[in-house]
Amino acid sequence: MNFYPYRTPIIMTNDIFQQYGGVMGTSRPEMRQIAFTIAEETVSDDIGTFLLPTIVTGTYPWHEINPVMTDHGYVSRVDLVRFLDIEEDIYFTASGTANVYVSLRDDTYGIVDIHQIFRNCACASSWNPYPYKVEVVYEAGLPTGTANSPKILLALTQYSDMVLNQIEGYGNEADGLVGVSQFKNQDYSEVRHNLKRTGFGSSARAQFVSDLLTPFRKYRYVKLGR
Repeated sequence: MNFYPYRTPIIMTNDIFQQYGGVMGTSRPEMRQIAFTIAEETVSDDIGTFLLPTIVTGTYPWHEINPVMTDHGYVSRVDLVRFLDIEEDIYFTASGTANVYVSLRDDTYGIVDIHQIFRNCACASSWNPYPYKVEVVYEAGLPTGTANSPKILLALTQYSDMVLNQIEGYGNEADGLVGVSQFKNQDYSEVRHNLKRTGFGSSARAQFVSDLLTPFRKYRYVKLGR
């Protein structure tokens, strides 16, 4: 599980919300802050990276390395790679990628090559193998300005509005943002086609949000071939 580090909105504002069709209505400012933050976190989780460049640290077992699939895509740089043993001792640190130890194979998909070093290191032993795992400190997030594209801002606004409706307890979204396959009102009824499940719910509006984000969503493990 990737923990989201932001507890307040980093993109969404009241002005953006209104500009892209969000309805403030009688919602309180703190309600909108909650909705904006949840929307940004959900969109970030859906596209597999942060909306703005963010420095994070990932820890990976040595036997799964070559290459490393970082926890987030759109990696702009690798700052440090620390090689550790089972006692958490750091035997070696490689800075950046301008060396023979670390290479950023694919920045969009977050694929980093950690070249095998110290295989016959005298510091290794049967009870304390080296390396046991590595820590990768890297910066990941959409390129500068991308998060302000109309598709992302509209997706954030739509989902913020959906969350706000759930908080306030009204709106035309089904409870829990689930899809509605049949609808009947007096003499009118309709049966809708099957709705897919998305990270935003299974309603038609949720699928609209998901479709807006398609250009930014990368199937990272397919790229890796796993």
